[in-house]
Amino acid sequence: MRLKYLILWLFLCAGPAGAQKFKPVWSVGVNPFSAGESLSSLGPSVALRVSPGIELWSEGSFIFHNLYNIAGWDHVKGYRFIFQPRLFMGTTRRFFLAPELRIKSFSYGISLPFINESAQDTLDGYYHRANQFQIGGALVMGIRTVLSEKHRLFMDMTAGIGGRQRFIRRKGIPAGYSFTPTTGGWGLAPHYEWHMDGILYLPIGLRLTWLLSEPD
Repeated sequence: MRLKYLILWLFLCAGPAGAQKFKPVWSVGVNPFSAGESLSSLGPSVALRVSPGIELWSEGSFIFHNLYNIAGWDHVKGYRFIFQPRLFMGTTRRFFLAPELRIKSFSYGISLPFINESAQDTLDGYYHRANQFQIGGALVMGIRTVLSEKHRLFMDMTAGIGGRQRFIRRKGIPAGYSFTPTTGGWGLAPHYEWHMDGILYLPIGLRLTWLLSEPD
């Protein structure tokens, strides 16, 4: 409840009395390092500055590769969507705070052991296709740095903390067989194949942003 009132207070502080005369400003951006992430992706971000202190920011990207072979996934493809209503604070409006909604959905191929307890049989390394859907939220802080006033080019750096939930649907599994995840690494190993698993995540990002018009 206190967090809700804090966010409401920040919204009120972010919009000064002169915001009625503010001309909305559109901007576009890109993550220059997204192709080098663990799940490589490419896609633009789009934002609308609706007042001097409030910006509605979103990013959509296409996931196309498991760059570091996480969990042995192959033929990875999917999408990621992020939304942040950003509250810019301070006299320079360079610092911002934002709640974040993050959605990721992708499919992949994987080999795992499946057990049929009734028949007391195990399929070792059974290859199949799977779909993962992840949804989560976080509280993000950021700073916008000017790279070129003339070209209206900025750099946004963000960091935050949050959690997300993982859901997995597997295809083509023989009737009666199921996958039972095991805990490795003294319980600290990543749970990449755990269905309905809660995950702590720390979103960190750097993006280049171009304003499409001059702000008032």
